[in-house]
Amino acid sequence: MSEILLCNQPLKADFLSNSCGIDPNFVHGRGCSKPSTVSAFTPYVLGQELSAFDAQVISTLSAPKVANNLTNLSLSFGGDNAIALAEMTKKLQEYNIGLMGASTSVYANRLGGFAGAIKEYQDSLMAYRGVIKSNPASKAIAKQKAFKAFQNLQIRFKHELNAINAGVKARRGTPLSSATRATNIAQSSRNAARLNITSQAQAHNLVKFTQHAKLLGNGLAVIDFTSRAGNIHSEYKTGGEWERELFIESSSFAASAGAGMLAVNVGTAALGLLMVATPVGWVGLIIGGIAIAGVAATSSIAVNNAIKDNSGGWYDSIMGALGVK
Repeated sequence: MSEILLCNQPLKADFLSNSCGIDPNFVHGRGCSKPSTVSAFTPYVLGQELSAFDAQVISTLSAPKVANNLTNLSLSFGGDNAIALAEMTKKLQEYNIGLMGASTSVYANRLGGFAGAIKEYQDSLMAYRGVIKSNPASKAIAKQKAFKAFQNLQIRFKHELNAINAGVKARRGTPLSSATRATNIAQSSRNAARLNITSQAQAHNLVKFTQHAKLLGNGLAVIDFTSRAGNIHSEYKTGGEWERELFIESSSFAASAGAGMLAVNVGTAALGLLMVATPVGWVGLIIGGIAIAGVAATSSIAVNNAIKDNSGGWYDSIMGALGVK
């Protein structure tokens, strides 16, 4: 196992020791050991010595674009969650689900029902979109069906995330370093994140994850789970910018539902998930618990309004991240 340290700003050795509980003598970088200052957006290994596996992991994660994105994602959602999301993304892409069509059901059981819940939510949103255009009087009923499908998706997503996280913790075993390190890093989590990587495959999953995930700020990240299905884009081109309106509607009621389910723990962000249609297919929007808390989740109505007021801008940000706008 490699215990990786990532920071979003330069940190001196005395800060690592006093604030993070990290012995500077156990810090190893690419081509150096015991640095007096660790650099921002640069992976370091924590341990008594640098093994061949450690050196390989550092090399895999050291590309500037990868290290920068991975640092920000890990700080926003926690190291374990970053690894779990990378594994979930890899599974969906590996199974060639693409979040479109009947192929989703083939792998539903292999993903603990998560894929099936995605398909159900996708179908309900498409039905809602159809009602908006053809039968506005039935909009409330269609929206309620989509709302229920979202709640099921949220439950399945959390189940899958927890299952993977449990496996990650079991695989990594007992760290060789200080037993208090995890607590101390959690307390200084604004600047430092820790990843426990148990295999080279896991490191490669993280690299691919950084290529499919874009941090939008305020605890939001868009993860491109899609296969960029052509028929979605064709409908968009012939029917106008219907996805933007659908995104605004679905994200507002979805976030208001999530507000009642998400909680923020010290050093860890609870995660919520939206699946939304865009001109390039279906994407996942991950929301950190800190973002929900930040919009005053005392009332679902308040969250609904806050999300709805901002979701048009988020949609435009997602399109920019995906290179569409």
